Amino acid sequence: MIPPYLLNRPFLPVATERLTLRPLEEKDAASMAVLANDRSIAERLARLPHPYTIEDALKFIAYAQEGIKKGTHVIFAVIRRADQTFMGVVGSEEALGYWLGEEFWGQGYGKEAMRAVVQFCFGVLQREELRAAALVDNIPSRRIIEGLGFLQSGAKEMTSLGYEGTKPGIEYLLSRKDYMEHYNTSKHQILWVVAAAIINKKGELLITERPMGKALAGVWELPGGKMELGETPENSLIRELKEELGIKVREDDLEPLSFASYRYETFHLIMPIYLCHQWEGNLHGAEGQKIAWITYTDLAYYPLPPADILPAHRLADILNERGIW
Repeated sequence: MIPPYLLNRPFLPVATERLTLRPLEEKDAASMAVLANDRSIAERLARLPHPYTIEDALKFIAYAQEGIKKGTHVIFAVIRRADQTFMGVVGSEEALGYWLGEEFWGQGYGKEAMRAVVQFCFGVLQREELRAAALVDNIPSRRIIEGLGFLQSGAKEMTSLGYEGTKPGIEYLLSRKDYMEHYNTSKHQILWVVAAAIINKKGELLITERPMGKALAGVWELPGGKMELGETPENSLIRELKEELGIKVREDDLEPLSFASYRYETFHLIMPIYLCHQWEGNLHGAEGQKIAWITYTDLAYYPLPPADILPAHRLADILNERGIW
């Protein structure tokens, strides 16, 4: 289930290193029909018909959209961000699952997408447990599921529209408690960064795109950066905004707003966020990065780092309370 506080809001896409996970749209139907019309995919899934048509795709897209609207389930399109290619589907209903077109197999995309959904379900949706299942002979999917920390919870006979009868399968379970214990017993670097929610006179929010060659290239984020040893958050942000945007900001122009504490796979991010209405200078992408002035609803079209999703909603609440959004 989607928590009530996330309903009736723009559903913000989730970014990974190479992928964007966003709600399915009608424009995905043609690509979905081509990729899913594959017996080797249908035989790995319970409900995927074969042959698979555009009508089947449109019906599933409507089902996915209704699930997000009602808060009953979350299903994402898997998009390769470098060229905006539709690759398949990943999501969480009664169980976690995914499929990708066969041309994308064996390149780590399935694991990347599934890991992002697990983090999203525990970190944003606050799920208490996740379930998954796979055919005994579906070794690639079993490796992904077990690599994410799921434990076998039972055996089951699995059915599919892609074959007659049943085949042996394995059920898996990952509890929030086990997920957190595994994370907390691993050694993670604490990464301190600071960010600014810069608002112009029109009430628009500034976001910047991470350029090619950097981690999470093509992802949009609030401007800011790493805090240096001995810097206060305010001094660090003043320096970063001058380097990134070519503007001068005084400490009095920065209002403490919120913070993020987010568990990534290899590090833990802590990010104070400040509100800024005043600056001096010609604001521009001083490091060659793209910038955009947006509103709350626009955020649905800009993939954000997972750590930024809840703070973005919190920012919207604050700006709404102040009559800005």
